[in-house]
Amino acid sequence: MKGPDPVKKDQDSLDDDIYRKKLFELGSLVNGNRARSHAHRSQIIDNVTNGLSSLLTAFSRNRNLMSESTTNIYRSRRIFIEKHPDYQLLNEVQRQRVMDEIEYQCLKQRSDSNRDVMSLNVALTRFNQEFITLLEAVSATNMAKVQFNNNQHERNTEIAEGGPNALGLTTDTGEFNDLISLLMVQVNANSELLEEGFEASHSNGERFNQIRSELDAELLAIDECWERIEAQQLLAAELLSSS
Repeated sequence: MKGPDPVKKDQDSLDDDIYRKKLFELGSLVNGNRARSHAHRSQIIDNVTNGLSSLLTAFSRNRNLMSESTTNIYRSRRIFIEKHPDYQLLNEVQRQRVMDEIEYQCLKQRSDSNRDVMSLNVALTRFNQEFITLLEAVSATNMAKVQFNNNQHERNTEIAEGGPNALGLTTDTGEFNDLISLLMVQVNANSELLEEGFEASHSNGERFNQIRSELDAELLAIDECWERIEAQQLLAAELLSSS
């Protein structure tokens, strides 16, 4: 009886060593991508948090402060007109006309401001729609994972009963090695996508930081404007008290 071919045995052992090395490298890449994807997700969440914070700052703080300033401007304007010597020379009809003009100016700026806010609301609505699309995509991904887990759970039941034959093993080492190589291509592509994602998130983060600095500078300008408007209000109050 002829014994096993030592040359073939050595080749099989070499093939096993090759695919095991590739499988180990594949595991390192897959696990590394998983860890980096979590880090990337954390970076994205930080950007989202910074973006929403800046949105609230720009819309709820800065814009509301400017709107209050505008209201105070027109309050003072009425007093300046009412207490001006030339106004005192006007008859009742003329005085009413002057005050109506100021009311119109106030309503005009308010209507323009409303229009601006409506445009912002349209942009926010688009943001909401995109956010809904994102949530739907996350939900679809989650449900696909649930289905995958259910299927694999059922396979475990089959494997528990059928043993190794139920695994659906490849026919030989060469075929298994080819599968590993194909998966390696996908994993390397995933690594490239991660690099692109990190670069994009880093760029977004820098822009969010820049926007935050711009909003802070904007607040300084608003505060300076507010101080000047407050000074006018004090002057208007003095004119009222002197009458």
